[in-house]
Amino acid sequence: MNKTTVPYFYLLLIAVLCITCVKKYEPPAIQAANSYLVIDGFINAGPDQATTIVLSRSRNLSDTVSNIPELNAQVSVVSNAGNSYALTDANNTGNYSSALLNLSIANQYQLKITTSDGHQYASDFVPVKISPPIDSLTWQQDSSLTVYLNTHDPNNNTVYYKWDFTETWEIHSPVETFWVNDNGLIKFADTTNQTDSCWTTLHSTSITLGTSVALSQDVINKAPITTIAQNDQRIQDRYSILVRQIPLTADAYNYWLLVQKNSQQLGTLFDPQPSQLNGNIHPLTNPNEPVIGYLTAAIAKQQRIFITNNELTNWLGFITSGECQTLQIPTDANNYLIYTYPDLSYAPWYFTGNYPIYILVIIKKACVDCEEYGGVDTRPSFW
Repeated sequence: MNKTTVPYFYLLLIAVLCITCVKKYEPPAIQAANSYLVIDGFINAGPDQATTIVLSRSRNLSDTVSNIPELNAQVSVVSNAGNSYALTDANNTGNYSSALLNLSIANQYQLKITTSDGHQYASDFVPVKISPPIDSLTWQQDSSLTVYLNTHDPNNNTVYYKWDFTETWEIHSPVETFWVNDNGLIKFADTTNQTDSCWTTLHSTSITLGTSVALSQDVINKAPITTIAQNDQRIQDRYSILVRQIPLTADAYNYWLLVQKNSQQLGTLFDPQPSQLNGNIHPLTNPNEPVIGYLTAAIAKQQRIFITNNELTNWLGFITSGECQTLQIPTDANNYLIYTYPDLSYAPWYFTGNYPIYILVIIKKACVDCEEYGGVDTRPSFW
């Protein structure tokens, strides 16, 4: 080793030692076993309406699961007149629902919760706010498509609004088939077992708010509800959105505005930073335990619109992820409707040949079964 290479050798040695000495730092906030109760929903005071409250647990940054439902809790809605209404989790999913109720708008209401570990929680009593009707839902396409909402309260009593929505869309398989495999027996496809038309339904997860507090009249004009990117497969054929409008108090609006900023607008140093959430639901067993949620009682209003693919400009239809490969296989000599092909990625398409010798043409299942792309083959009642 010559003299000129010695300094470089030691520099390299020091760099290697520094790299090997780096220790992964895991902040206490990541390691802490934080599991706070999260309460989502509102008391639905509309006529013949059920109230649904979703209970879950907050997730740590290191958690890999997307949802931690709170199961086996006792949940009830209590009025200041002394009436109590139980909510049950029929499907064991953390969604607690009441029977159809007719709550008096003259009363105030409180939510009470006892979790499976015996911890108790209660909200403040809240009045019932009544939403004005939704005047209209409209949409506009530039490249993407945006759905807008218009509403107004002639009495100037609402001012603060929260919206959520349910999307439903129809999707078709790339290829239509008149035959389906029913547990090893090929049957003719009809309305009870068809596989070429499916419907998918999803509920919104974003927080959408609006206010007219800065205006002289309680008017909301073209509030953006959702945006769908161009060529999104939700509008491959026909799309429906049902928007629900929930009136809020000023305190509830400010709470949800803080949640919106913390959850949807972070990303740079110039964005609002995480803030402490102070709702109106309180822990009774452990007064120092954080609880996430804000209870509202309301009569909500809703409206639905449909959008079809042929109303849009330059919006592609169905795009397959690959070619629809086919194979020809012999049928059973005794019963040509028996289906025993072992590769489950294929499905029957059509028969060829002449009786009694038929050849069955099979095709990749993704090409004839829309359930491969999500959804169910049961047509919604409103479709």
